[in-house]
Parts: sequence; structure tokens; C-alpha cells
Amino acid sequence: MIDGHCHLDKRIGSCAEAMERLYFEACEAGMQSVILLNIPEIAFDNYEVLENTQKYANFFRFFPSFSPVDIKANAELEKLKDMGVSGLKLHPRIHGYYAGCAESIHLMKKAGELGLPVLVDCFPDGRNIALGNMPEAFAMIGEQAPETRIAIGHAGGHRILDALMVEKFYKNIYLDISFTLLYYRNSSVIQDIAYAIKSSHAKRIFWGTDYPDRPYKISVDLSRCELENMGVSEEERTALFCTNVKAFLGDIKAN
Repeated sequence: MIDGHCHLDKRIGSCAEAMERLYFEACEAGMQSVILLNIPEIAFDNYEVLENTQKYANFFRFFPSFSPVDIKANAELEKLKDMGVSGLKLHPRIHGYYAGCAESIHLMKKAGELGLPVLVDCFPDGRNIALGNMPEAFAMIGEQAPETRIAIGHAGGHRILDALMVEKFYKNIYLDISFTLLYYRNSSVIQDIAYAIKSSHAKRIFWGTDYPDRPYKISVDLSRCELENMGVSEEERTALFCTNVKAFLGDIKAN
């Protein structure tokens, strides 16, 4: 299993302490690897996290985050790529911009040139709605940055069917169902998630814990149970838990 969307828990202590705890809990839960996303404003400095990941061989695939509106964004991405990052996390809600703005598109295209995938937050809370960061924005993004592998973070929440239609048309777009899968438990959205998995033939859609939203093992166990109850087959779960994340990272060719 590969955790396709995970964060450090700053409440634990230092960056090194938080990473050691995450490594232990992820290994205990059977993870082979973790996509580790960092948001400096609410966690740790990007360079500090990167330095600490290097103590764990290739277990952590690190995605730093910063605002594309920063004039130094492209140069920063090039520097971090040379230092060994695996991708880029964009969080328009926290940094306060429209995901389809010119600066954001420019940075995503640069990521594609560098061979880096990009995961963009797209959970439909009030702030993202106000900024226009909904799944339809990714149609334009997919159009303008076709060489970049881009994941719609949290698959657009309850707007997952809109996200699905974007993913089905733009072959560089992926759906990340982290958080959404458990946040909408016992709601009609679960049926939409199941439909999205089946309709996409379980391609370019992947799972993550979004730790520390919940304790690590609880997130893994609840996710497995939810997917089994939804009728997602073992073959489809393998795609969600492993194969599709590898394709998003560029480790294997997408189906």
C-alpha cells in the first residue's frame, strides 16, 4: 500500500519527532511508501522536512508547498527538484488564490517540464468556493498544462462527479479521494465515490489517509472497510492503494 496524501502532525513536537512517529505508524499499517505533503504555514519549513525525509531512504516522497504568486516560485521549484523532491503541493485555499490563475498555471507547467506531479487542494469548503477552486477549474488547468500530472485533491469533495468528468477527458488529471472518503461516510456522496471508481475503471484515482485528520491506523482500517462495503473489488483496491499512485508519481506508466 502507498499513502497518496499525508501530512506531519505538528502537535507531536519537532519535525524529526513528527516524522519518526509517522514512519512508525505508517509501517505498522503496512505502507510501502508515503506521499508526504507539507504546508509551511501550518507545519514545518520545506527544507527542514526535506532534510529529515532523507533519513528514511525513499519511504517518503516529499511534496513541498508554496504560493505560485511568489515571484520566486519557479526558481524555488527548480532548486527543490535538484535537492530531491518528488512533486509539488498547491494549496490555493490557504495561500488565497484561484488555482487556474496565470501564475498557478505557469508553475504547474514548470513542474511538468521538471517531471514533477502536482497535487492541488480542491475540497469545497467556503473559502475554496469563494475563490472558484472547484473541479471545473481543472478542465482549464488540464487544457493548459497537458504535460503535467495533476491530482484534484480530495477529488472535489461532494463535487466528485464533476471531477470525474474532468478526469475522464484530460488524461493528465488524477483524482485523490483522501479525506472525502471518510468525511462523507453515511451520506449519499459515498455512492458517487463508488460510481467514480467504477466509471473510471479504477484508473487515475488513488487513496490517501490525509493524516493527521484521524489516527493513522483508524484511517487505514476505516478506508478499507468503506471501500469493501461499497463493493470495490480487490483488483480495484490494488489500483487505488498502489498502482495509480505509482503512475501519478511517474514510477510506472499510467494505464
